[in-house]
Amino acid sequence: MKRGRFLLRFVDVVLILLFGFIVISDLDEDSMIILPSSSETEMPPTGPEVVLYIGITSDGDFIDERDNVHLQDTVQLRRYIQNHQNRFGDLAKVRIRANYDTRAKYTIQVAEICDDLNISKAIDVRLLGN
Repeated sequence: MKRGRFLLRFVDVVLILLFGFIVISDLDEDSMIILPSSSETEMPPTGPEVVLYIGITSDGDFIDERDNVHLQDTVQLRRYIQNHQNRFGDLAKVRIRANYDTRAKYTIQVAEICDDLNISKAIDVRLLGN
């Protein structure tokens, strides 16, 4: 029983000290923290992007997923992406979609073609079961 009373008295003393420090602390405007300010810059207007979705099968075939165009090798794929870039200019983007069982070298080949042509790209990987 004495231990419980001691703990209760200890909590009372700590709370009294806490409120005492709050009351005597100097909280005027000089001691307030001045937060940094920032200015928002406007984003330049951009047009709609034209995305070319290139799917890669496990056999290394390349497919334009929207137009269902099958490309057998990287030479055909380079021409196809180049035509897309010539048609849409800076708005042309490529989205690379590989299945979970596609070898990484096929994905890298498409990414290298995009890098050579200076086209923005993104890589998606379809995971097993999705």
